Amino acid sequence: MLRATALLVLTLGFAVLGLPAAGAAQGGLTASSPAAQAVLATAPGAVELTFSATPTVAESHVAVVGDGGSKVNAGGLALVAGGTIRQPVSIDAGGDFTVAYHVRFEGGGEALGSLRFSVGTGVAPPASDRAVEVATAATDTHAHGIDPLSAALLVVDGLVALGVLGLLYLRRPVRPPSD
Repeated sequence: MLRATALLVLTLGFAVLGLPAAGAAQGGLTASSPAAQAVLATAPGAVELTFSATPTVAESHVAVVGDGGSKVNAGGLALVAGGTIRQPVSIDAGGDFTVAYHVRFEGGGEALGSLRFSVGTGVAPPASDRAVEVATAATDTHAHGIDPLSAALLVVDGLVALGVLGLLYLRRPVRPPSD
């Protein structure tokens, strides 16, 4: 009976660990303004990104970078409505620009990506791994800290699991000797 209980507890434990979190929402980019590969005659005052889930602004980052590597962000990121965030920009000259984003969503999940647009050039921006690399590096200048309460609870959970396994091992039934 004890072995059956131990097997049941272990099976349920592994099943719970293997399930995705119920609140883990995933969101993807559904629209942007300016659109990817847009050719603009005049510079926008902001870049707006719309996602299929609601972003958490405090944990999200958007960098708009010119081909020279200079960041043109002009102010903080803001939630406009629903799944749309706005990053104000100050673009003084024409050229090609890369938007890199790292967005975390309410309820879990995140999205990473980039898009390019041009201002005053008359042609779509060429693919540029270097521009995407520079813009992505601009979003990587942040750090998300470890939640101390979650870390402590994870340690406690691990210790409890080890304790239960230890008790189950010590309380295993004694087998009578065979004749």
